[in-house]
This record gives sequence, C-alpha cells and structure tokens, in this order.
Amino acid sequence: MQRLETKMNGAALAPMRPLRLAQTFALLHPAAGDVGIVICEPWGYEALCARRSLRILADRLAGLGYPVLRYDQPGSGDAARDAADIDGLEPFRATLAEACDTLREATGVRAVVLVGLGLGAALAAGHAEAHPDGIAGLVLLAPMVKGRTWLREVQARAMMIGELTGSAPAPRDGEALAIAGLPMSEGLAAEIRGLDMSAARLAGTLPVLVLARDGRPAELALAASLCAGGESAQGVMAGYDEMMGDPTGAVPPLADFDRVATWLARACPCRTGAGRTARDLPPAVLGVDGLSEEALVFGAQENLYGIWCAPRDGVVAGMRPVILLNAGGVPHAGWARGAVELARDLARSGIASLRFDVADIGDSRPGPGAPPVVHYHAGQNGELAAALDLALARAPADGAVVAGACGGAYLALNGAAVDPRIAQIVAVNLQRFLWDPRDDVAEVLRFGHTSARDYGRKMLSAEKWKRVLSGKTNPFGILRSLANRVYRTGERRLAPWLFGLLPFSRLYNRVHANLAVLAGRDVTLDLVFSEGDPGLAQMDLFFGAGWARLAAYPNIRVTMIADADHNLTPRAARRIVIDHVTVAAGARHAFEDRSGDQAAE
Repeated sequence: MQRLETKMNGAALAPMRPLRLAQTFALLHPAAGDVGIVICEPWGYEALCARRSLRILADRLAGLGYPVLRYDQPGSGDAARDAADIDGLEPFRATLAEACDTLREATGVRAVVLVGLGLGAALAAGHAEAHPDGIAGLVLLAPMVKGRTWLREVQARAMMIGELTGSAPAPRDGEALAIAGLPMSEGLAAEIRGLDMSAARLAGTLPVLVLARDGRPAELALAASLCAGGESAQGVMAGYDEMMGDPTGAVPPLADFDRVATWLARACPCRTGAGRTARDLPPAVLGVDGLSEEALVFGAQENLYGIWCAPRDGVVAGMRPVILLNAGGVPHAGWARGAVELARDLARSGIASLRFDVADIGDSRPGPGAPPVVHYHAGQNGELAAALDLALARAPADGAVVAGACGGAYLALNGAAVDPRIAQIVAVNLQRFLWDPRDDVAEVLRFGHTSARDYGRKMLSAEKWKRVLSGKTNPFGILRSLANRVYRTGERRLAPWLFGLLPFSRLYNRVHANLAVLAGRDVTLDLVFSEGDPGLAQMDLFFGAGWARLAAYPNIRVTMIADADHNLTPRAARRIVIDHVTVAAGARHAFEDRSGDQAAE
C-alpha cells in the first residue's frame, strides 16, 4: 500500500492508529515526543459538532511532536453501550483513566496533559484533582462549571434543535432529556446536577489553560481562580459558537487551537525523539452483544477511518455487505447514533457493514488536493471505492449495498453509476440527483436546499426590504440573486425539451443517463423520504408531475416516512430504514413487483 503522510505545521503525520479501550474505541495520533495528550470530548450534540474540530486539533498537536489520544465517551460515538444505559459518571471517569494509561503504554511518554471540552473539561479537571501526580498540564475549553446550569443549557438547546428540525425532544421513561436523538439517563443527569467545578482544588504547581466562552461569568470566574500564576493562562474561546452550530456547518476554532498549541509549547514542552512511535499495536476489536466491531484506518493514503461491524460467528451466506455513508458533516456514528444502531442491527441479522467517514469529515483526514468543502465533490467516489475494496475483501459477495442520507445518498447514487460492484442503493432524503457546478456548495450547506419559491418569498419579505431601505443590505445584490433564481427555475422546467442546449438541460440528461445505467445493471434504487422533505422537489424536477417518468425505471422504489424530520430523529423512522437496508442486503431482487403505482407509498 502506498503511504502518503499528511502534512501539518510542515511536519509529516503518521497514520492514525485505532485502539480499543474496555468499552469503547480510541484513536492515537502518533508522534515521537515524550509528553502525550488525551483529549476528553464533550457529551452529546456538542461531541457531534466538535468531532472534526478535535481531530484537527489532535493533528495540529501531533505535528508539534505530542502523541495525542482521542476516544469516544461511554454511550457516544462507537462506544459499546447505549447512552440511555449510562446511569452515572463513573464510566466516564474510568474510561478517562484507562485512556491515560493506554497512551502511556502505547507511546512511553513521561507525562500526560489533559485537554477537555464542555463536560469533558469537567471530567479532565476532576481526574487531575484525583491524580495530582499523574497529570502534567490541563487545558479546559468552554468548561462546564455548574452541572445544574449546564443541564439547563442542554435542555434549551434540545428544544431549539427540535424547533429547527421539526422533531421535538422525546425522552423515554428513565431518561432526563434527549438532544438530537441522544438520550441522557436520569441517573447520569442526577450526578451531573451535583457537579460544581468552582470548588475544584488542583495542585498549585499544575499549569492550567482555561479558554472560557465570552459572556459566561461562571466560566470566566473559574478561569481566574485556576490560572492565578506560574505557567497558567486564561482567555476567551472566541470560536465556540461557530463550532457548535451544527455538525455540517461547524467551523473549527483555529485561532483558539493556535493559542492551545502555543501555550503547550511553553508550559508543557515535549522533547521530540525522546518518546517512541507506537508499533505493533493489537487490532482494535470490541465485542458487543454477540457481534464484533473493529476500528480501521484504510485507503491508499491511510487517511480514512471506519468501523467494520459483523456477526461474531460469521456472515450469513448470501448476505451482501453494507457501506454506510455520512449524512452531510455528521460523523460516521450518525445522527442519534443511527448508523451504529443500523450496523449492529444488521450484524444481528447476519449482515456485515462498514460505517466510515469520507475524507475530512469526522475522524477521517483530508486527502491530497482536497477542496475546502468536500461535500458533493467527485473525489468522494474514490473513497467509496476504497470502502468497497475493504468490505468485499472481508465479506465476499456478488456486490454490496450502499446506504446514506442527504449527502451520503448523493454519493451512494452517483458512486453506483461508476462502480458496478454496487448492487443496491438505499438513499434517504436525497437532496440532489446530480450537483450543478454553478451552485456554491458552501452556500447551499449554509442556507439549505430551498426552493425558488421559498427563496423569492424571503427576498420579497417586508423585513428584507426594511434592511434595504436602511442601507444594511445591497438592493442590487437582492435583485440579481432573485433574477438568477427566476432564470434557473425556468431553465429547470424546460430542461426535458431543450435537448441539452442549456447547462441544466445537459445536467438533466446526465441524471437520466445515470439512472438508465443503473436500470440496465438491475441495481435497485430505494429512495426513502421523510414526508415534506425538501429533497422531494428533485422528484418533481426530474420525473415530472405525479412522477410519471418513474415508469421508465422499474428498479426504483419510493417510500415516504410519516412523522419524521430530515435527520430521522424519531426511533420509529430509523426502524423503517433499518428494515429497508436489511432487505436490500439479504435479497437480490427486493422489489421485483413493479406493476403498481411508482409514486410514494
């Protein structure tokens, strides 16, 4: 295998190394320094949003010579246990202690520094207080100070996300709250409620850096109390809000990370070459209720990270492996841990799967020459091909099933058009059949796949024109954008009859050519939509009124899910998708009867 090492700060980074802790996975960013760093991630939705950013931070620090270990908190990411089953803080404390020991054993570092974010900061400070001789430095980012206040903040954010997605938080019996489908047990909430970091008593010689959120008096007061002298320092974490907006639009707080790196170099310097590069680490395999999961780094550049999930007793004969793709910027565990749930359910049915992050999403590093925004980029087809190589080598079959939502649905569909190994597709809430190169990816990700009608309504709103009249908005920019939208709408409506004369007409023809390729190969395309999803506009666009043109494609089935948001937050909605993927993996012709209605179920 060709090895192309990632560059960071001018230094070459060795491939990440997966590790297994007792009940979860960890990723080691190797380096040869004698001071190691453990990153203690936040909980729940914060962890989902911060995943990519913390990987970037770990690479930055590894580039400076610090070996860095990141791990999934209990009940989060790829951890063995469900979040609702974590009934207190002890599993978090035990996992952090194990992570520190594992880093020492794997790299031989002489000292360990803890970096914590949110709840992870409180856990890191608690560990440093309980083990004053074992920790050489502490970095607290947006630290949780009082557990009661933090819980109220989580609940408020849960309500806000529910308003935005249309799926209100629905905690079950025994759960104190749920945010983005991620539950917290009553027992865990009760223990967090009693936390008060303002009473922390750290060793006076321990160097501490605290970056507090602006306008948070409790965090700023904690910073003042912990950073009174010596090498300790405090400041404001200016990039917190942009990092925590949503997983796809999250912006890494690079300036804050620069401050962390600068402080570490001064307060906790490492001697490069004094440590040892991790070698001969055992496979990172975790047993979970009759199935086996293995964390893997793969791809030609060894920059992709994923989890192979399979029945412990072997794959059932005739079952195709399943590739599970990211939905936008959501890490491979999925929104509400939906990909973990799906993969483990498949394994219990005898089906193997690989859930992985495409390049520069979640835990996967960017590939060479990657664009600033990787979503909808044609280079992702090569990453999907690498995943297929791995899956079919481990579970040989006549083909594989590829499933994904939103951007993952796009990759599944367009990857299948060029890779004949893809036998079936389950595409959930597909937003584009093919990307129009005239569209700005970053803008679409920021503002959503809105229709021209919605956009026009916003452009002509009274509030918008108040801003124009006050001089806060450029009226010519508004009119230019609106005119462009009107032109593009007309172009799309006339596409079937323009014979490729205009750009969208050519794109329209390419979409139908791709669909014809799939039909010719008898590739089942299972399109699943939440009722009212914006992606349904694409069905009208490419298949006409009543989706009449679907009759040309007997391999396509469309299913509608009631009472579901775009992210499939409700468990019942995810259950429907699990059933679809299970059928696709276990039956060559899952939808042979196409004599009935081709529209939504």
